[in-house]
Amino acid sequence: MNKSEYRDRVLGCWLGKNIGGTLGMPMEWERKKNDVTYYTHDITGEPLPNDDLDIQILWLLALEERGLDVDAKILGEYFNEYMIFTHAEYGTAQTNLRAGLQPPVSGSFNNCFKDSCGSYIRSDIWACLYPGYPELAAKYAFEDALVDHGDGEGVYAEVFVAAMESAAFYEKDIRKLIDIGLSYIPEDCAVSKVIRDAITTYDNGMTMEESREYIMKNYIGHLEWHAISDEDEAKGYNEGKMGWDVPSNIMIIIYGLLYGEGNFEKAMCTAVNYGEDTDCTAGTIAALYGIMYGRSIFDEKWVAPIGNKIVTVSINPFLMYGKIPKTVEELTDRVSVLHEQAFVENELTEWDGQDFYAKPYFKNIYDEMKVVRYNFPYLNVRLDYCGDPVIVSGEPKKIKFILSNTSKAITSDRVNVYLYAREGCQITPQNEQAVFLTMAHMGDGIKEIEYEITIEGPLKPSYRFVAEFVYEDSRNNKAMEVPFVLLTQSGSTVPVKWEKRGPAATPNLPRI
Repeated sequence: MNKSEYRDRVLGCWLGKNIGGTLGMPMEWERKKNDVTYYTHDITGEPLPNDDLDIQILWLLALEERGLDVDAKILGEYFNEYMIFTHAEYGTAQTNLRAGLQPPVSGSFNNCFKDSCGSYIRSDIWACLYPGYPELAAKYAFEDALVDHGDGEGVYAEVFVAAMESAAFYEKDIRKLIDIGLSYIPEDCAVSKVIRDAITTYDNGMTMEESREYIMKNYIGHLEWHAISDEDEAKGYNEGKMGWDVPSNIMIIIYGLLYGEGNFEKAMCTAVNYGEDTDCTAGTIAALYGIMYGRSIFDEKWVAPIGNKIVTVSINPFLMYGKIPKTVEELTDRVSVLHEQAFVENELTEWDGQDFYAKPYFKNIYDEMKVVRYNFPYLNVRLDYCGDPVIVSGEPKKIKFILSNTSKAITSDRVNVYLYAREGCQITPQNEQAVFLTMAHMGDGIKEIEYEITIEGPLKPSYRFVAEFVYEDSRNNKAMEVPFVLLTQSGSTVPVKWEKRGPAATPNLPRI
């Protein structure tokens, strides 16, 4: 794939994102059957704004300013700084980040939307950065999703889509692409199960009408405040588990791709006609087709009404003034520059027929979904909160540090660990401990140590701590510091009573 072809595929990705997002936006999160074959909004020559593309512009900025070696912490900084849309998982993650919690805890704590759709919709940039290298695209997608989905199904959804899209630069068989994506996520996660369920039911001859009923009966999440059809409400499809949105919408994408039978328009419109998160499902399908076939896959009837502009809604236009790409072409050019840097820095070559499927070791990455990572020269530290990052008066709160010696030259050494505590905090077994470490690949190369923190009496809203790690070896005696926070939390959840208010199409709303 030469530079011109690569650029055409990336342009197709962003143009597809705008097309699908604009098509689905007018009926986003409406629980009803749709009958869409074309745009339904007032055509103005511009696309409708969509957070699906906005957050990827944040990641573009992070990559340009901080370099390619970004992780969940760096992405979390940009997310917290520039996002102005604070609904659902976005707002919960920002609240946690501002309290001092780091990914993945920022995406897990108090977050009933960690199984929702906010992450897989922004996977495209990682695929465009690493075309033909789904493992690398999936690793970046993993870091991305941790910010606001923590240990939730949203993480698996983004990894799946990113791997599928990266392979799609070279592979056009939809069934094979789905299979490649599946190889990167655990078989027992809900995302994997619904994808396999969709394939099985489709292969068994289930009609599209029957497949929608199947989703409604088995996989729906909570509708929040958007509209529902009288038909769906009469069937009892008005409520589901709060935030449980990824399974149904990933299933809709798979059904759209299968029932679409290789036809872009049919696949995209099929997804919209299921209802639910219509801009996200249609945008994902259209971006995938853009990656597979480039700009030419989109007939002018889809392009002319929305043009080539990028219209944002959820990122701060003042703080990002002059940094937001104005067109899909500008976005394509800036991503292309990063792609070239990525291939040089990682010593990659163009795809030469290597297997796209995940290696057996890839799924070890999911061990990182519950620990906060700190990487230093010679030492990696994993902070495990051993549950929620919450401390209760008079009750010991356990935390754990998992240490690994990453030195390539120092066979063994001792690490002195000192936990600096706030006044009034009791630390057991003691503030200072020592750990013997060999190199990580040797027998004693990974160790864990535990502390218990107890605070008596009235509590403050939060308590900040620092753990200091120092190698005794004089060559490596620089102090390495790991900050963390414990929060206090009051109140108990009140069961919601749902009521019908407003016109017939309004869903049940909570009594406040």
